Amino acid sequence: MKAKIKQNSDILVLSLEGKIDYESQDDACALINKTIVKNKTDEVPKQILVSMKELQFVGSAGITHFVEQLKKIHETTDVTPKYIGVKSEFQKIMKAFDAENEFEFFDDEKLNRRNGKPIINQ
Repeated sequence: MKAKIKQNSDILVLSLEGKIDYESQDDACALINKTIVKNKTDEVPKQILVSMKELQFVGSAGITHFVEQLKKIHETTDVTPKYIGVKSEFQKIMKAFDAENEFEFFDDEKLNRRNGKPIINQ
């Protein structure tokens, strides 16, 4: 799995691609922590986009820690991340750990939704 951060003006994009499993989630979690640290600097983005459109689901084993790290962005930054291109398998797992209903899913970087609704409800 590959993960990278790109910042354009006041938008920070965290892109995750490849297969995520128990062994590869540590890299993603490290980048998520870097996103949190970056948010606490002078370069505070007004928007955080987490692109998961190139991330492949290979099973839920070990994904719990990954989802907990994503939730940490919500808890420790002033910006609510938007999740882009999240496949339904990931959405189901993320929603299972989302009692506060914090995860927002969109089709693309322009924050379009299919028929105005999150993909999981289609």
